[in-house]
Amino acid sequence: MPVPVSPKNFDAEVLESKLPVLVDFFGERCMPCHMLRPILLALGEDFAGRLKLCMFNTDRERRDTPGDYDEKFRLLEDYDVRHLPTMLLFTGGKLRRALVGLHTRQELLDILEEEGLSLQPGVGGKPGPGESQHGGEDKQGDE
Repeated sequence: MPVPVSPKNFDAEVLESKLPVLVDFFGERCMPCHMLRPILLALGEDFAGRLKLCMFNTDRERRDTPGDYDEKFRLLEDYDVRHLPTMLLFTGGKLRRALVGLHTRQELLDILEEEGLSLQPGVGGKPGPGESQHGGEDKQGDE
């Protein structure tokens, strides 16, 4: 389940997260953002427990005060978010990668793998069955 973020909870949810975090900056009237959403939701489920998915609505919302919108704009400026959709990948509170525009599921999987996250057991995550913490298969029996 994606976590909605705003300037008020950005530090706590993104920068202080123990898990890597993928933040999707989107707009309600952005068609590529709507096309990307099901891909991101599926990735969020696939990487549950290994990657945190956050959603940042860049639009002015009804409940936003002028000060809230100014904070939102400053955060967008700080991270150089100029186009939608933009996804930012954070690990250990540091920005690792910025992805601008619509990406396919496979492109995102490839990028996550480059950053050390993989759907394959034991690669970038917890070891799979028969694998050690060092990534190879456990050697048992006669050698």
